[in-house]
Amino acid sequence: MTLRPIIPGILVVVIAVAMVLLLAWGWLRLQRDGADSTARRSWWRRAGIAVVAVAIAAGPSVRSSESISVSNVEVYLLVDRTGSMAAEDWAGPAPEGVENPTATRLDGARADLASIRAAFPTARYSILALDSTAATELPLSTDINAVDAWIGTLTQEVTARSTGSSLELALPSLSRMLAESRQSDPQNIRLVYILSDGEATDEGQGAQEASAQGWSWESLGEVIDGGAVLGYGTAEGGQMRSYDGSPATGEHTSAEPILDSATGQPGVSVIDEEALKAVSQATGLDYVHRTGGQDDADPKTFTDLDIDAVLTDGRVSSGARRFVVWPLGLIGAILMIWELMELIRVDSRLRLLISSGRKP
Repeated sequence: MTLRPIIPGILVVVIAVAMVLLLAWGWLRLQRDGADSTARRSWWRRAGIAVVAVAIAAGPSVRSSESISVSNVEVYLLVDRTGSMAAEDWAGPAPEGVENPTATRLDGARADLASIRAAFPTARYSILALDSTAATELPLSTDINAVDAWIGTLTQEVTARSTGSSLELALPSLSRMLAESRQSDPQNIRLVYILSDGEATDEGQGAQEASAQGWSWESLGEVIDGGAVLGYGTAEGGQMRSYDGSPATGEHTSAEPILDSATGQPGVSVIDEEALKAVSQATGLDYVHRTGGQDDADPKTFTDLDIDAVLTDGRVSSGARRFVVWPLGLIGAILMIWELMELIRVDSRLRLLISSGRKP
């Protein structure tokens, strides 16, 4: 057992010294006045109350091992929402009740995001959305409802705002987040999921900026422990609907297709598996091609990880201490009740004496 004062230690010392002086003064008065046994018992009772009060303030405690349900998993989601992710070459089902039932790559991304979310229900999540810029939509958080809400409202980039994009555009932001996490919580497990069709339309600008800042996919791979690169789309490709931010446009509508600026014809987006596989190889993450077809791998292939390696439930907090004050509190309560009863008895005697003195 050790002492961990529940108030500043110097105050405990001051209180203890003050009580000792007061008790000594009271004892000397008892000796001088030749007090009876009742007064002496009162002194001992009050001395006991003082000792208990100082002992409680001193904070007696013992080391304890408490079981805490925790997760040391951090999941980082890099989600491509450029216009090409609205390409209509997804073989899976489209949402019910939509105007245009042709499914898009974003439908596949939403389904996979939901699978990742379900696989790690107690993890902390961070979401980085990629379009013409890379924006942190959700800082690292345990707010699972916010993750679900973001997945449910995921839409493509407004077409008029598109100025070109590439995965490398998000590399600096993602790398900084992971580096900061590793520095603050080195024991945590960091999983990265990159969901994209790999199509680059920024003429290498993102890659140049990342390289100039010293970031690379190889350096990213050094600070992550797992995840996957999920590639969406087909070699044949698909057209995309233009989106102006209104519900009447974009995927699952009859809006005009996005036009190819070079030909003026409806543009066709084709998956760039070479780029995605390069990211996979550099980071050490598995590459998984997603088309929505029957040949697609079950989501468990990229979410069914070794739970013992990445999840810590019931972690023991060896440094925890438990205060042992209830026995002292019980003793103090008994002494205080005794003191109160004694005061009531003395008060009754005084009232009786006063009453007797007034009689004729």
